[in-house]
Amino acid sequence: MATSLVLLPALALTAACGAKKPDTPAQRLVHAMLGSKDVPQVKAVPSTASNQLLGDAQKADKAECQPMADQWSTKPSRHTPQVYTGGVLTDTAATDPNAKEITLEVLATYKPGEARQVLDALTSALRACHGYTTVRNGTTTHFTVVAHPASGAPLGDQQVSYSVTDPALGAQGTVLVTVVRVGDSTAAYETVRADHRTAVLRPAIPLKQSAKLREQESR
Repeated sequence: MATSLVLLPALALTAACGAKKPDTPAQRLVHAMLGSKDVPQVKAVPSTASNQLLGDAQKADKAECQPMADQWSTKPSRHTPQVYTGGVLTDTAATDPNAKEITLEVLATYKPGEARQVLDALTSALRACHGYTTVRNGTTTHFTVVAHPASGAPLGDQQVSYSVTDPALGAQGTVLVTVVRVGDSTAAYETVRADHRTAVLRPAIPLKQSAKLREQESR
């Protein structure tokens, strides 16, 4: 999962001296990020390096698939977030240690109405896109896409779930993608299992994350 963070100066992560000032959008997003005490048996490690979250821009060979390519890009073709942050979540709830779930999470805040447009675009794309090809740094990669129907309680105001597979990588080539909207923010998750079998994002994780995002948006 090649990634690149453009996000927060160190000052955005520390309290200002003197009188308390209102949180900036970046600070509110940092405060909304899941912590290790928020969900049982989940360890959260915030991003600390510029290559841990989003990757370079990439263009899909099929226009209907571009929202998938944009989802993990620092330069999406449309709907650039105002601020974003994230980290890695490790879920050890399964009794089998080989079934440990590892998730890259990215939180993003958009201008009013844009987060809805991001989810609308992904929803439409999943109806039409079943695979696409990208070229990055001279390397051509083919992906297959499988949409997953929603089940259980809603995870937020909108949600999509799908698998993206690079067949050239075999069992290691599939990642579960879940994107949830809460107001004008999104929480995106890329999930794999330690043993590379079919991954499942435990609902408690996005549900708690959505609650924290909604709390910050209401302030």
